[in-house]
Amino acid sequence: MVFAVVSCTALWAGCSNASRPTSQSPSPSTEPDPQGAPVAPVPKPHVPAPEALRPAATERLPPERRAIQVWEESERLVDAEQARGAGLVVVDLRDEWAPRLFEDGQTADGKPLVNRYRQVFVGLANDKTDGDGQPLPAGGKNYLELFGIPPALSVLRERFLADEGRDCSGVDTEALLGTHGIPAWGERTERDELAKHDKRGARLAKVLAERGLADVAALAALEDPSQARAIKEARSHLEFAAKRAALAEVEKRMLCEGRMDPGKHKPGFYDGALRAAVVEFQEENMLLDRADIGRGTLEAMTRSIGDNNFAALRRVLAERATHAGGILEDGSVAPPPKRDGTPRPAPTYRDAAGVEVPIPDLVSEATQATLDWLGIETPEDATAFFKRHAPRDFQWLKVAVPFPRKPDYYLEHMDLFVEIDRGDIWYDFPFDDKGEKQPQPRRLLPTLTLFTRWNGQQIPLVKWRSTIGGWRTEMASDGHDYMRYKGSDVGPRVWRHIVSAPVWIPPESTPLGGMVKRKVVNGRSQWVTNYDEVGPGYLSAYGLAMAIHVEKRVHRDGKVTYFDNGIRSHGSSDYRSLLGRFSHGCHRLYNNLAVRLFSFVLSHRKMQTMGPVTLDFRRSFYKDEKIFDLRLPVRGYYYLLDPPVPVEVLEGNIKGKLKAPIDGYVKRPGADYPTSRPPPLSGSPQDKSGGAAPGAGEGNEA
Repeated sequence: MVFAVVSCTALWAGCSNASRPTSQSPSPSTEPDPQGAPVAPVPKPHVPAPEALRPAATERLPPERRAIQVWEESERLVDAEQARGAGLVVVDLRDEWAPRLFEDGQTADGKPLVNRYRQVFVGLANDKTDGDGQPLPAGGKNYLELFGIPPALSVLRERFLADEGRDCSGVDTEALLGTHGIPAWGERTERDELAKHDKRGARLAKVLAERGLADVAALAALEDPSQARAIKEARSHLEFAAKRAALAEVEKRMLCEGRMDPGKHKPGFYDGALRAAVVEFQEENMLLDRADIGRGTLEAMTRSIGDNNFAALRRVLAERATHAGGILEDGSVAPPPKRDGTPRPAPTYRDAAGVEVPIPDLVSEATQATLDWLGIETPEDATAFFKRHAPRDFQWLKVAVPFPRKPDYYLEHMDLFVEIDRGDIWYDFPFDDKGEKQPQPRRLLPTLTLFTRWNGQQIPLVKWRSTIGGWRTEMASDGHDYMRYKGSDVGPRVWRHIVSAPVWIPPESTPLGGMVKRKVVNGRSQWVTNYDEVGPGYLSAYGLAMAIHVEKRVHRDGKVTYFDNGIRSHGSSDYRSLLGRFSHGCHRLYNNLAVRLFSFVLSHRKMQTMGPVTLDFRRSFYKDEKIFDLRLPVRGYYYLLDPPVPVEVLEGNIKGKLKAPIDGYVKRPGADYPTSRPPPLSGSPQDKSGGAAPGAGEGNEA
């Protein structure tokens, strides 16, 4: 059957007077386009479907009930309530959107429990304010996707329209991909490397003349063991030359995109101006490199600006769709392909009919469905969409989408549990007696997997990279820094509390260098208490969200208590630490994934909103002849899971000679200490974490 908007059988009830919609936007804004561009025609949807709703009368539909659909060359207004009643998902495109985790709640008797971080999140997403809540300067951008805060749709609108017609195709993509990466040289290091390159070139010129070879490439291609040293030098020379050639194209791309002032940049050098431009590019495009120009950054620079912007739109819509649908599966449970590229079988489960079906990638499917029903398939489609909608439209804009059917295991209260695999573990001290770093390779890195139990099965929903504790530097009671193994607890635990916008209470052992920062106050740069790491905020040591690990203890009299040893699963602004570094014992996640995960848990478990939990913490500390105050009025916005979510932390694979961690401080190689023996440990779980469950300090029971 062919569905068309003029057919009453294809529309929902009351279509006797339906007529073919026009190609105009259903509620065209009278606000002038700042780019002065004409309104583009609406594209066709990509998949015909019967879920097209009857157009709604704009004048009778309040903004909160408005949604759109693109259908048969028409973007039209539909009733959001009617869409929900028909089983469609209404995806929120408003600038005021924030994830489920940051919603306001209420007490059992209906009193409001305001989540104050919601407005901070919205201000950051809309490029209105900074992390301290202060207004951004004119033209200021946040670029916080890597930190868990995707840009609002009106921010993307501005980006798409500003970049329309910007052509950077003059960049040599072959040169960009001629190397695997470019390090972030410092000024002196870069000069030294260039000098080495010139001297090496002079030496190689003599070798070429002696051997009668045409060029360095000919020498590098030899497989003659007697010329091993010269061949190695030739290959190093070509590799460095390839990096410099790629850097020249990076420079062109950043200038083309308007990311740096040519007057502040020294051509041909990876200086501060170019480095800042590259970091901005990486943050805007959610690339995990940081100043170092890795392969991912180089590949992104080979793509058009429009393609990169389209990828950003897809990421933003993925977050909106994921939260709107209350879904989580993103394909991460699928095993990686074999070394030869052959795909491995995807994990399956038995549905209600007993049929083995693959665990779906609901996030990708829902994201694509959202794009389809917005009529967006290409960067040009996206630009046309943003031209049709002025910024004020994003005060109400939503889209009604037929999402993929949820699997049978989706229930109102899902039997969720978590497994954290610590992977390969090294307890050995990582330095020898001479202070040389010892190799401790890890093939298996830590992962966190969320399962649901259903119909006699344990079904994995997501499997994400995480962290565990390891060897870390810590200040002891004598005021000196030592090394200490700060491991992650093993065995059964539970998540009893989830915390939105948590604060981190720095233990007394925290080095003071990270407790202060430079900030411009009243036009003057000065040292102030560093609340970035403490929170609440995306730069907090706990990121945007956390779950508290506690050990459930059942006593002889039947009383149940929960012991808090300071371990958390939490988001992290230190996103590169998830590539293989260690935590202080906690299990880190990328901030956006932590927000997804805990929002999903709250939506699919019985829980109680506790709201802001009072802390009233104050600490004064002395640094560089100045006294600083740290004040934390609340711990964060708390939710109580009842029943708690079980967590099992696996021991992992113990490598090396030691089969248990060293219990105590170890002197750092090359450091001077006043005594021969390190001081004893404090023994406080605050050394791992600060921010206990309500009713219990770390190391106590509640």
